[in-house]
Amino acid sequence: MLPKSFLTPSAILGLTIVLLTSACSKQKENVDWPVYLGDSASSQSSDLNQINPGNVDQLEIAWSFDAQGVEEDGFTNMQCNPLVINGTVYLTTAKFNLYALDGTTGEPIWKIDPFEEISKSLPSPIESTGGTRGMAYWSGPEGDRLLLGIANYLLAINPQDGSLIEGFGNQGHIDLKIGLGRDVDQLRYTTRTPGIVYQDLIIMGSSVSESLPAAPGHIRAFNVVTGEQVWRFNTIPQPGEFGYDTWPEEAYKEFGGANVWAGMTVDEERGLVYCPTGSATFDYYGGDRLGDNLFSNSLICLNAQTGERLWHYQFVRHDLFDYDLPIPPNLLTVNQNGKNIPAVAQLTKQGYVFIFNRETGEPLFEIEDIPVPASTMPGEVASKTQPRPTKPAPFVREVLSPDQLNDVTPESKAEILAKYSTMDPHVPWTPGSLHKDSIVHPGMIGGAEWGGAAADDNGILYFNSNESSAILTMIDATSSGSPGEALYKQNCIVCHGEDLSGGTAFGQVVPSLIGIENRQDRGAIAKVIQFGGTTMPGFRHFSGKDVFDVISYIASPGQLGQHAEDADEGTQPDSVKFIHTGNNIWTETNGYPAIKPPWGNLNALDLNTGEYLWQIPFGEYPELIEKGIPPTGRVSYGGPIVTASGVMFIAASLDNHMRAYDMKTGDELWRTKLPYGGYATPSTYMVEGKQYVLIACGGGRGSPTGDMFVAFALPN
Repeated sequence: MLPKSFLTPSAILGLTIVLLTSACSKQKENVDWPVYLGDSASSQSSDLNQINPGNVDQLEIAWSFDAQGVEEDGFTNMQCNPLVINGTVYLTTAKFNLYALDGTTGEPIWKIDPFEEISKSLPSPIESTGGTRGMAYWSGPEGDRLLLGIANYLLAINPQDGSLIEGFGNQGHIDLKIGLGRDVDQLRYTTRTPGIVYQDLIIMGSSVSESLPAAPGHIRAFNVVTGEQVWRFNTIPQPGEFGYDTWPEEAYKEFGGANVWAGMTVDEERGLVYCPTGSATFDYYGGDRLGDNLFSNSLICLNAQTGERLWHYQFVRHDLFDYDLPIPPNLLTVNQNGKNIPAVAQLTKQGYVFIFNRETGEPLFEIEDIPVPASTMPGEVASKTQPRPTKPAPFVREVLSPDQLNDVTPESKAEILAKYSTMDPHVPWTPGSLHKDSIVHPGMIGGAEWGGAAADDNGILYFNSNESSAILTMIDATSSGSPGEALYKQNCIVCHGEDLSGGTAFGQVVPSLIGIENRQDRGAIAKVIQFGGTTMPGFRHFSGKDVFDVISYIASPGQLGQHAEDADEGTQPDSVKFIHTGNNIWTETNGYPAIKPPWGNLNALDLNTGEYLWQIPFGEYPELIEKGIPPTGRVSYGGPIVTASGVMFIAASLDNHMRAYDMKTGDELWRTKLPYGGYATPSTYMVEGKQYVLIACGGGRGSPTGDMFVAFALPN
């Protein structure tokens, strides 16, 4: 017989709490990572707390998966943030294959080659995508589906077996080049970053060429069941649309860019989608697109159901610096003057943080208009002013002055100072000059990077940042010795360099073309030029004559090759007047940045006050550590995630480590060397009561390349 006290109200209440807690615990045995970067708010955050500051140093490899899709020293662009649905991991590999893996063991469940699947119903080859960052997921009455963008196609895939869902578009896929309002069939148009799902829509951005000719970056929504295009927002406005007067009259017919390549964020409660756009094409010269060029370089708030513009803010007017918006905005709640405000925060390449009321677009901290230098380029008219937030302070240095030059070693300082003395002193927002080196700081890989920022429930933003400068040199693209040289300058020089020697473009190692005729036959070279490679976009707008001329030039630079008798007319537009000599990241002989350390930081920013809680160098060079030089930080690609236990995880750094940090203090709690560089944003999930942290390891960017995924967990 039970004692009477067992039946007291307080005992019954206690038993009820225990039972409810037990039930909740069971429900929490599986916790998904169902959206790219964690959720629709791009929070890069998880409620999981099994791994905490007290035990994170016990992490070990739980499983690894090697897709073996890259040869040694091959090229890769693995940036996948895997999804986890009901204990199954979905990911894309270096060769763009889509896998479903067991979340506890990493064992494959199924695999498909998206290119092969699409090609079954297409008459011609598919343009290479240049990389993919993952996919979207939707569940509804018609069943679950994965929505994967690959090249210029969007696929609907059954997550149970990897089959294409035939009721979606054309046998399971739609061609995203259709429905843009003009013919872009021969132009580059890819989808590297996943679209964002809202109700029964998937809202898509794009990656387009950054040189002319280029497709427009219009934002579009498609029905997730049928593939039908539901709405389109024209980022290059057409006659009668808001912003049309900020472009030349015919711009909507021929100009491109203003595309959302970084990803979007959705406020599901309010039905709003936030779209950060890139630069207008061409990035560094706009004499043929005079005006502010709305909606390039803007954060656009749209009605997610209809595509109607509700508000926008343009961060760069008439961009001449490739200062496109590199990450999705974060949705969070901030407290100002005792009032909770639904906010949206956008980080930029310039190192600025802009914060708005997400309903109205009202800035939460004052933004000032600052005067900026005029352009000396023929025909160019730069904007007279540019916006700058008064708070928070920039998270990278704004001016590369002599006292900020690299001084790690006396030799570094002397080399950088010698080059610096040949150029005009750096002034922010100075446009490029014709046939003259000029400093761009932050450079094209400076400030915020594509991996995104993480946000917690207290209005704190956590993110990595790069300190990188560039040297910009503008040249005449029309004064060339041959048709092939003109085409090379207009399309290839940005990555492969003026002397064909390759190097680094957008942080990716680019191969030299010198002596390419001794390594590949002309047919293979022509195929890569037209259809692209692992990291190179295709130039399908090139005619047969164009391809022949380019090959003739790179095989024998400066010499006019003989045209094939049956070659058709060239297609390159006459509007390409000026180009730059490449994305020349400024480093000294040893590869260290021109600016003094830190070269990369981790930042914790309180958006309630606009003050930084901590900033620490992120990443290191082992050889400098051995010399007794404190950690310098390093360039990074990919972003962090945060958890409810107060632990932040990030790989990203070019020193190829995965690390964990205390979110309150910035103290490093754990690190491990990865098999290949983890230049992606991690995912975290729980299966059968065990928490895992998963990272894509593709390497590249100057380090060995691979095709692996590694999951960490606490020991059993």
